Amino acid sequence: MTNSLQQYSDEMANAIEKAGRSIVTIDARNHVPATGIAWSTDGEIVTADHIVQRDENINVTLPDGSTYEAKILGRDPSSDLVLLKVEAKLTPAEWADSVKIGNMVFAVGRPDGLMASWGIVSYVGGAVRGRRQLEAYIQTDVVMLPGFSGGPLVDASGRVAGINSSALGRDASVALPLSAVKPVVESLKKHGHVKRGFLGV
Repeated sequence: MTNSLQQYSDEMANAIEKAGRSIVTIDARNHVPATGIAWSTDGEIVTADHIVQRDENINVTLPDGSTYEAKILGRDPSSDLVLLKVEAKLTPAEWADSVKIGNMVFAVGRPDGLMASWGIVSYVGGAVRGRRQLEAYIQTDVVMLPGFSGGPLVDASGRVAGINSSALGRDASVALPLSAVKPVVESLKKHGHVKRGFLGV
């Protein structure tokens, strides 16, 4: 029994370690640094828009401890996503296609060294239209520790199931899945913003 529990524990630790290779520290505000996720090998990083509170002097620390200054490629406050770029080679995150209600997940951050909290998927929601413009979202019961915003929601295999944001849910932990993140990132890369239709009455 003890050996089985230890094996299970080790597998969970390995999942966090795997995800940690693609997680960076982002210092772009006046208090606790936050977290970002490597999007591509050529230095693109996606994180929560609300944690990037300045346009210059944005410092990104990689898992190996090296630090680079980042520039903003584009912002989308409606989905709370921002795309950054550093002149460094990164290890992109492996993304999960989907998660189900009841799946075990981890919130992982690197505000000051790798940190994690554990929970389950409570709800998987569809599109949201209003002040927020989201294609989908994931609600969990993980504890969002200070500095976790912009970091990944990680499944038991170490894949990124979503991007956590404390700005998207008042009393719940909310993450954006790949289906909501990818079109935003592609638009930010191409246009620097997200083009959305508007009906004026």
